Amino acid sequence: MSQEVILIKLGGSVITNKEVPMMVRKRVLHRLVDEIGRASRESSKVFIIGHGAGSFAHVPASRYKTKDGFINGESRMGMAITQDSAAKLNRIVVEDFLVAELPAISFAFSNTLVTKNEQKQSWDGRVLEQYLEKDLLPIVYGDVIVDSQQGCTIWSTEKIFSFLASWLRKETKYVVKQIIHVNGVVGVLDTNGRVIPEISQRNIGEVEKMITKTKGFDVTGGMWHKLEESLKLAEQGIESRIISGLKKDNLYQVLTDQECEGTRVVSK
Repeated sequence: MSQEVILIKLGGSVITNKEVPMMVRKRVLHRLVDEIGRASRESSKVFIIGHGAGSFAHVPASRYKTKDGFINGESRMGMAITQDSAAKLNRIVVEDFLVAELPAISFAFSNTLVTKNEQKQSWDGRVLEQYLEKDLLPIVYGDVIVDSQQGCTIWSTEKIFSFLASWLRKETKYVVKQIIHVNGVVGVLDTNGRVIPEISQRNIGEVEKMITKTKGFDVTGGMWHKLEESLKLAEQGIESRIISGLKKDNLYQVLTDQECEGTRVVSK
């Protein structure tokens, strides 16, 4: 019998202050961890947590162009520094879950995945599956991956979630039913600042125009990437929710199937 999994991404803009390098929003992180803990004790669903890089890994990743691979003499050190920055935030997040008496386990894709031209070449998910079997709480994150063709690359948390959703369904008894993106905004907004309640292939063209018009390409890369990955997942029957993590109990309400303002990304 399959077991339902919910993937939860704690956005970097929520759990860190992006304007200050390597600064965690401790109160927000504590509250979100508490909400996950409360929901987990009231639900039989399996949770996998992911988090963004926030003000930790984005700075060196941009400086060294780590996603593009080994492009110059600084690239190898850049890969190592960026990977270390991402791991530092992950340890902080894991520690917060442990303080809340939740059995969180760090899971780094950089130790289990090799890519070629940014796509999976080899992957071993047996450790992750065992974590789930033992009722542990895996914490994944956007990571720097060794790439056999270009040296290295970066897999975002969204890309990791998309990969996990497909792999879990095909290779394990676990089935992802929903992905929740916890952001600093209440949802995807239209040009008047109102929440777009639902996005699908039917209105994605108009949504793209609104996002570009209101925010500009450079700023909205993260949101557009999120929507692209979410639409791919919607085709597999996996709904995505985009909600604010700055409002108390938003996350708890979604995890316990209560009404919550935000944007749904669905198939039709």
